[in-house]
Amino acid sequence: MPDFPMKRLSVLAIILCGVWTAGLAWSETRNAAARNGAVDPSVRPADDFYGYANGVWLRATRLPEGQSSIDSTSMLRAQNARRVELLVADAVRTSAAGPHASPNLHRIADYYRSRLDQPGIEARGMAPLAGELAAIAAIGDRSALAAYLGRTLRLDDGSNTQTESLWGLWVHQDFHDPHHYAAHIVQGGLGLPDRDDYLGAAPQQAAHRALYRAHIARLLELAGIAPADERAGAVLDLEVQIARTHASRADTDDVFKTDNSWRRADFAARAPGFDWSAYFHAARLQSADHFVVWQPQAVTGGARLAASAPLDVWKDYLTVRLIDHYADVLPQAVGAERRAFEARLSGAPSDPPLPSVQHALAAAPEVLGDAMARLYVDTYFSARAKVAAEAMVANIRAAYRARLERVAWMSPATKAKAIAKLSALGIGLGYPESWVDYTGLRVVRGDAFGNFQRAEAFAYAREIARLARAVDLAEWPPQLHPQMVGAILNISPNTMEFAAGLLQPPYFDPAGDIASNYGSAGAGIAHEITHSFDELGNQYDAEGRLAPWWSNEDKARYHQIADRLAAQLDTYCAEPNLCVHGKQVLAESAADLAGVAVAYDAYHLALHGRRDRVRNGLTGEQRFFIAFAQRWRRLQTDAALRRQIATDTHAPPEYRSDIVRNLPEWKRAFGVKPGDRLYLVPNDRVRIW
Repeated sequence: MPDFPMKRLSVLAIILCGVWTAGLAWSETRNAAARNGAVDPSVRPADDFYGYANGVWLRATRLPEGQSSIDSTSMLRAQNARRVELLVADAVRTSAAGPHASPNLHRIADYYRSRLDQPGIEARGMAPLAGELAAIAAIGDRSALAAYLGRTLRLDDGSNTQTESLWGLWVHQDFHDPHHYAAHIVQGGLGLPDRDDYLGAAPQQAAHRALYRAHIARLLELAGIAPADERAGAVLDLEVQIARTHASRADTDDVFKTDNSWRRADFAARAPGFDWSAYFHAARLQSADHFVVWQPQAVTGGARLAASAPLDVWKDYLTVRLIDHYADVLPQAVGAERRAFEARLSGAPSDPPLPSVQHALAAAPEVLGDAMARLYVDTYFSARAKVAAEAMVANIRAAYRARLERVAWMSPATKAKAIAKLSALGIGLGYPESWVDYTGLRVVRGDAFGNFQRAEAFAYAREIARLARAVDLAEWPPQLHPQMVGAILNISPNTMEFAAGLLQPPYFDPAGDIASNYGSAGAGIAHEITHSFDELGNQYDAEGRLAPWWSNEDKARYHQIADRLAAQLDTYCAEPNLCVHGKQVLAESAADLAGVAVAYDAYHLALHGRRDRVRNGLTGEQRFFIAFAQRWRRLQTDAALRRQIATDTHAPPEYRSDIVRNLPEWKRAFGVKPGDRLYLVPNDRVRIW
């Protein structure tokens, strides 16, 4: 996984995560030195570089109660949450002042007020669902079922596996036609997190199924459906059958297994027994002729179940999915049930909180993301910041090009393709060139349910409209808004975006130290660019077309070098029997190494031949590497560390920092010599890029 915060989206587009992760609060009363980048003079950088860079912060920071980790990004997200809260409060005040407020301010304020209006939501009870419940009850045959499934087709959340509807829709650049969008059909329809929760025999998986059956029964009871327990069992059985049609996570992540091009006419032959005409018409996809079917067995199997499972069970299943989907805008008992189920499923130690201002604050920016983003950018991301970020990226691009020209393991033909891909790479910084126009979205104060429903319809219509036009490389994915502390690496198309919420201290400060900017944000951006050329990125060409461009000889030479890095990583042990798995973290560690090396070159390009001045007794080179090590600072429990080593594709923070051992520039900056713990003899240093 890449390196900036948020979550995995797919093998084509990845919401970056890793070092800048989690969203935890922090104490404003901590030692100021822990926040201003002070180093720990009691630690020798040549022996413990991570401790030298982060010791002061680690001693001054405390884990919030009940949390297993805290890091710089969690603090930044807490700060951004406060900023968004202030912006929403200001929108409420401004909209209340009269008609002179902009329409978007009114939309934000009215959406927020409506979600916060719990008495009004309680007074309406389950009545807002009456129309949908009646539509489900009216399903009298298989064609009507297909039409309902089409009308309630949900947009995929980007995971290609967690869509609430039986199948999900993801509108994205086509695998082989980089100039047009394609409708990607992906598996979905499960209430538990993964198909293995339905199919696995482990005690915990069986316990999850029991918890889920009770949750289904409770939702049916809230809808007035009886006998709830018996019918809940039938719904669970149907979901088990749906889960059996699902592809594994590994197959879903294998782009060559998901590269399945179907024409609309193919569905009837490849997934028979389902009224595809009724489905596509209801989903407003009747004009689309080309689809990418991400998991064909899920489409074929789902169609078979739609033709064979009892209609009454399908109706109960759709009722459960409906109530669960709208839980946040239904009476408190519904939302409390869903949150209690999620808490039980995760093993949370205490009862989940009731709906609050925080839920309402989260809802408005999520639905009106670009409207909120414009307020955020105007307030917190200056034109100077954007210009400084663009200048840094230009230097990183130039430094990367120079390195690609010298890469030893690439053949000349492969180098040419890599350089072409770098030249074509689009990098969005801060905010998009154009904003979403919310003119067609009607927000009614006091109608929380209707606002949510209309917002979903608005988003769906926007995605459907993209199918009729050419790919816009400047358009940001709908999952990322500028006020977020996050970024997205798109493998296809060949673009990446870094949000304004991310491009701020402690990672980037346009008025701050240039060495620190390049060592922190610069190294992160260069890390992500590396993924455009690595074992995942080389499967896509300069236009994002699925077309692998490494030769077998290139791959063999790459692995000769990369295996040395994996062996180095294997030697890192938090405890005698708790060591990093080098192969598991190799891709991310190779990108770390490239990121810091390229950013260092770019930093010197930014100096234009002059020497950086000494600050606080530290040279520019020293500040650069210190900022790099401080990117990884994280306080976490032993259990969290063990989980990370067992499952994460990133090495623990200390060992990510230690990647600098491979750079002679770091050795010179800190006078590292033979006998020092982190010293590497020249033959043991690894250089991939």
